[in-house]
Amino acid sequence: MINSPSVPSVRGIKGFTLIELLVVIAIILILISIALPNFLEAQLRAKVARVTADLRTITTALETYYIDWGTYPDDSEDEFDADDHGLAQLTTPLTYLTELPFDVFIGGGKAEDGHPVYFEMGSTGIDPWTLAYGFAVSNIVPGSNPPKTYKIDAYALYSHGPNQIDDFDGEGDFPFSDCTINCNPCDLGADGTNTISYNPTNGTRSRGNIHMFGGEYRSGHWCLDGVVIRGRGAESRPTGR
Repeated sequence: MINSPSVPSVRGIKGFTLIELLVVIAIILILISIALPNFLEAQLRAKVARVTADLRTITTALETYYIDWGTYPDDSEDEFDADDHGLAQLTTPLTYLTELPFDVFIGGGKAEDGHPVYFEMGSTGIDPWTLAYGFAVSNIVPGSNPPKTYKIDAYALYSHGPNQIDDFDGEGDFPFSDCTINCNPCDLGADGTNTISYNPTNGTRSRGNIHMFGGEYRSGHWCLDGVVIRGRGAESRPTGR
């Protein structure tokens, strides 16, 4: 007679108790709560690194553009509106960049051409078509009679940073401020040109823009991180723009 193997009864199989399942779930949730913030921080740091690299790529193109034209491109808004799209001058009529990087910190916004929004720039430059007609940006030497002019070449290129807020006020006047020379451009109520730099030591999600400055950016009269910049041409105003 062949003995068939015995089959254990269902009642003899032990399973997890409700308490044991709750303990396992609690442990999983604790591990997620520890790992998720670290993952998000790593993702944020990677974005900062990417933006910094993209800004450096653009500044290299800007300096090459300056060698060719003797001026920088004019102001550029993130959405490339009808008047302020100077960074597009890096792709046409000459190709200094085959494609413009966009600011990964502005989320799902779209520019007028359907692309993601780009970096912003305040600049003393003008477009090459205007330049071709001999039209140039210059500054009047204070007290000169007859008026004498001199030229300042500077730009402030920036990303909105991790807080996704534009902390650059009056960048269209950079490196000057739309207020009298006696005003404090760091005073937000004085129509001053001022900006705050992103600093990860204040927290990776802290406020501030990620900047790249070029040319005589310490000229004029403006505010950087709460410090008044007062350099060459501080008493003057741009003319010919």
